[in-house]
Amino acid sequence: MSVPKLMNNSILTLAQIGCGYWGPNLLRNFSSQPNCHVKWLADQVAERRQYVEANFPKTRTVINAEDVLADSEVDAVVIATPAASHFALAKMALGANKHVFVEKPLAMSVAETDILTALAAQHNRVLMVGHTFLFNGAVRYVKNMLDRGEIGQPHYIYSQRLNLGQVRNDVNAWWNLAPHDISILIHWMNGELPVSITASGKDYLQPGVEDIVFATLQWANGIIAQVQVSWLDPGKVRKMTLVGSRKMVIYDDVGDDKISIFDKGFDRVPRLGERMDFDTPNSYRLQQRAGDVLLPRVDFPEPLKVESAHFLECVRTGATPITGPAHARSVVAVLEAGQQALRQKRVVSLSDILVSSH
Repeated sequence: MSVPKLMNNSILTLAQIGCGYWGPNLLRNFSSQPNCHVKWLADQVAERRQYVEANFPKTRTVINAEDVLADSEVDAVVIATPAASHFALAKMALGANKHVFVEKPLAMSVAETDILTALAAQHNRVLMVGHTFLFNGAVRYVKNMLDRGEIGQPHYIYSQRLNLGQVRNDVNAWWNLAPHDISILIHWMNGELPVSITASGKDYLQPGVEDIVFATLQWANGIIAQVQVSWLDPGKVRKMTLVGSRKMVIYDDVGDDKISIFDKGFDRVPRLGERMDFDTPNSYRLQQRAGDVLLPRVDFPEPLKVESAHFLECVRTGATPITGPAHARSVVAVLEAGQQALRQKRVVSLSDILVSSH
């Protein structure tokens, strides 16, 4: 895709569709970016339009998305609506020759992500998805550790994204919360998808809408990751633990110390053979290692501010977004496979999902 470049100092005119739970954060960040004007906010709820009118006087409000898409001055559209509407609205915005930033997930199936990817290429428009944690300083810190080999060979990862509240009725906890952790896992695995997934969950509050989900992802190289998500839990937890052959790392998004690095594990110590040598295969003993615990200082600018600036830069320069269609497709593939595993109570191969989308 070759996106037309703009002058770095040119003012980009944006329109935002939706200003519910997450929308105000997007509107605040895009409104504060230099050389950027959020001209329109479309929302069908009167209270949300009143909120925007009171807090963002430079932004005009309308009811219908079609009204802002018809404005030829609008360069890009920000979509912050319920997940099930992302595909239709993004398709409409790309069809209107607008650059598009859409909240996660991009769509509800791989087939839909492929349609949007092709449409963005056809119209030479930037398509970016709001996988905010890839712009998180702590997540990037761990990625750099992995790239340097500081953790050694990753063995397994487990994540917990738990809270009491923000219950949804349009999607379950898997589609609502897991995109964050899946996005991080794929990023840490250098874009490589797991080969299979299993999942189990339960709908305690609303029939057919799982409040809690446990999923296990298996990579071809033997790495295993478990993802636990819930909006029915006594405390707020946003934590990922990575165990490697050399070191172990805890990333705690709600803690004071975002990153804790443990020089812990087991070392293989050679054992003398009968010939007083170390040549006998598997002749070793495991010795536990308990070294220092490091709490590194991590630069932590607001991830959403970094993310919104990245989108505007991509629109201006024609660069491919970090969280562009390829990454978004991978996340949706895992989500779709997890949903199948959850409902069909079986192991689902990612290859089956990717093949069935064509």
